Amino acid sequence: MNGETMAHLALYRKWRPLSFDDVVEQRHIVDTLKNSIKTNSASHAYLFCGTRGTGKTTLAKILARAVNCLEPADGNPCNKCEICRGILDGSIIDVIEIDAASNNGVDDVRQIKEAVMYVPAVTRYKVYIIDEVHMLSTGAFNALLKTLEEPPESVIFILATTEPHKLPATILSRCQRFDFKRISIEGISQRLEMIAKDAGVAYEPSALAMIARLAQGGMRDAISLLDQCIAMGTRKITRDVVITVSGLAALEMIDSLAEALVDRDIPGALSQIDQALSGGRDLAPLCGQLVDWFRDLMLLKTGGDALRLVDTDEVGLERLKKVAGRISYEETLAMIRELSEAESKLKWSENQRVLMEVTMVRLCTRSLESADIFERIKFLETRMSDLEKKLGGIPDQVRIQKIPPVKEKVHTSDSIPVQPEPQVSGKSEKEHNTDTKKPVDAFSHNDMKEWAKVLEYLRSTGNMKMYVYLQDTRCILVDGSTAVVVIGSDEQFKKNILCRSESLETIGEALLKVTGISMTVKVKDEAEMGLIEQDASGSDPVLEKVKQFAMDNGLKLDITE
Repeated sequence: MNGETMAHLALYRKWRPLSFDDVVEQRHIVDTLKNSIKTNSASHAYLFCGTRGTGKTTLAKILARAVNCLEPADGNPCNKCEICRGILDGSIIDVIEIDAASNNGVDDVRQIKEAVMYVPAVTRYKVYIIDEVHMLSTGAFNALLKTLEEPPESVIFILATTEPHKLPATILSRCQRFDFKRISIEGISQRLEMIAKDAGVAYEPSALAMIARLAQGGMRDAISLLDQCIAMGTRKITRDVVITVSGLAALEMIDSLAEALVDRDIPGALSQIDQALSGGRDLAPLCGQLVDWFRDLMLLKTGGDALRLVDTDEVGLERLKKVAGRISYEETLAMIRELSEAESKLKWSENQRVLMEVTMVRLCTRSLESADIFERIKFLETRMSDLEKKLGGIPDQVRIQKIPPVKEKVHTSDSIPVQPEPQVSGKSEKEHNTDTKKPVDAFSHNDMKEWAKVLEYLRSTGNMKMYVYLQDTRCILVDGSTAVVVIGSDEQFKKNILCRSESLETIGEALLKVTGISMTVKVKDEAEMGLIEQDASGSDPVLEKVKQFAMDNGLKLDITE
């Protein structure tokens, strides 16, 4: 090169598609444009909408060459004739690219209106490509309107925008609109592999897949990130190289921090935050990665078709599966909500560390102060379950046995008379079991067979609160028009919730959707249905247990019907 250095050409420019067939995906747009070229039926105005890096400008340039190409092949520009070469090297002035972000005034559009009146110098069509057209002022849009409505036959307008909702309806109605989709991870990965092989760079497939995920559907962002990785000068592009170049916190740190939140490990969570700050990490993107982590966990716990939306590799998926059993679905949703709010606050916070640490402590303690009643109950149930597990490990010798006094049952017309069980120390466990007989379930033949489908319908429609409350219940049909939801006799709090008018209405709608039959819904416990003996005391053992647990642990709990 005679001592001269050649300027580096960015990969996204080097690998920009030159024909319709080279474009990655967007087939619904490509096929329509190719067909318009083959049938000589190009429109006078196009509107290309989509997020950055999805191919709007690329297709606009291909279309500009295709409509003017001297020897088009199957709708594609040949890129060899003098017209195509002239447009590619910028020597032909009949294809004009305008950045509306910096040329958005009325005078700029008036210059276009005056120029379109002149016939093209060498091409068949004069093509105006206006990028970020939503940036035009109101006056500029009004000036452009008449030209778009009745342009000269030799002029084609191609408008590109990332925010079509900002365009006036009068402009939208005068253009043939194409909406560009985000490019799939598979599509981006395949193009990155092609580029890496051409550049002679070794790579890990998982590293390219990570770049594709980080690009979020934008091909230009993905190729630019690959270009940065190659510029690192490493012998092989690995996941660690991608993490370093992209500025992401190490995935191991995110996994460790997320698991600390799941396990309520406050010291562990705070330690990970300290390491992130020591490593110069920005806490707002880190919080965003935590949101994505718990989103994947939510999708995993949802199951079904949601599994295909999980955005992680096999290693990450296996780790999620191990954690899934240690946190409830409701807690996962609460994590996502809390972390999303924290992420937005971190972007404007002057003291990110304090805000992030407070968020971590709140999530580890599952603070009840900001939770609704449903989350409070789930929290207490989890704490009670943990306490029962701990008590289960205490030897029987050190437990204090408290035998409740024998109460005489009050016989009512709705209850089954049962004699109190005598406390005789000499009886064996087998003899005790024979004294207490479970009543015969006389309603089993009326159980609704579709009840499981009703619960699944509630879950699939996002009514998780009602879905959880109806777990471990049964439904009995009475006279074919009344559905009785049967709950345990010791679940008075659940009964109070389900007996509310909005709950009964929700259950009725679900029954109608699943069975096609409109039913009256009632909620009764097993004692009212005569399925077990009724407790004359009227107290709710579980509710009393919750109250006592809250009192022992200094938790504030207000329960109202």
